[in-house]
Amino acid sequence: MSQFASPMTILMVEDNSLQRRQIEAQLQPLGHRLITASNGQEALDRLKVTVPDLIIMDAVMPSLDGFKACEMIKADPRTASVPIIVLTALSRDAKDRSYAAGADDFLRKPANTLLLQVRVQTHLRIRALLLRAGTPPSARPKLLVVSGSPLVRSQVQNHYGKDQATFLEAQGEGQARAQILAHRPDVMVLDTELLEGSAQTLALAVHQSEELRDMPILLLYSPGELETWSRLQEPVSDALDKPLLAPETRRRVGLLAQLAHLQKLVQA
Repeated sequence: MSQFASPMTILMVEDNSLQRRQIEAQLQPLGHRLITASNGQEALDRLKVTVPDLIIMDAVMPSLDGFKACEMIKADPRTASVPIIVLTALSRDAKDRSYAAGADDFLRKPANTLLLQVRVQTHLRIRALLLRAGTPPSARPKLLVVSGSPLVRSQVQNHYGKDQATFLEAQGEGQARAQILAHRPDVMVLDTELLEGSAQTLALAVHQSEELRDMPILLLYSPGELETWSRLQEPVSDALDKPLLAPETRRRVGLLAQLAHLQKLVQA
């Protein structure tokens, strides 16, 4: 992925000072400007002065909770386009409530550092590209699904919609490299489970290639596997845990398809 021309601004809305410091430490390596608010009302007051590039929003806070704050931010034309990631320890219906309130993404506390960082970076990249290119018409993406599991390959295609994209398949690293060279997919959906080769080796090869490094990679992982990826520098653009659920697969693949489309427009 190409680096940002300049640091972008993140507004973190969190009432717990300890958790605020923890999130700050997780985001610090990204090099962006971080401003904070301790509740939803303070966030709205902040937005009157500064429109950030991304908002990380807690859900349960005094004065004004995160769900209501999301609704108000998305209802204001000045701030409606700012992506919001809800970050909360709430379980049950918290994800559905967040998306219903207008949030663009959702993570549970405590967030895995790699997962938080890649989600933040991807939303900021899309934000930066939209500011340059405007809102382009949607395009039919070319998606490469790399997995040793026939079930996973089938799920990705069915969840996203076979009529919404052109799908390519590979069962291992060698097949994936051949598909990339022959068809230049827009997005690679990469399972950690391959029939041959290494998912990490493939992701690093793509990331280190001058011609391929802008191709977004969605990593499909099993519990406990993300830690082995944390030492790699920006190997993927997003990550999704298995077993796959249709709404989240659709959301994650769609986000990276949008990123790939915007990158092509700006580079053209």
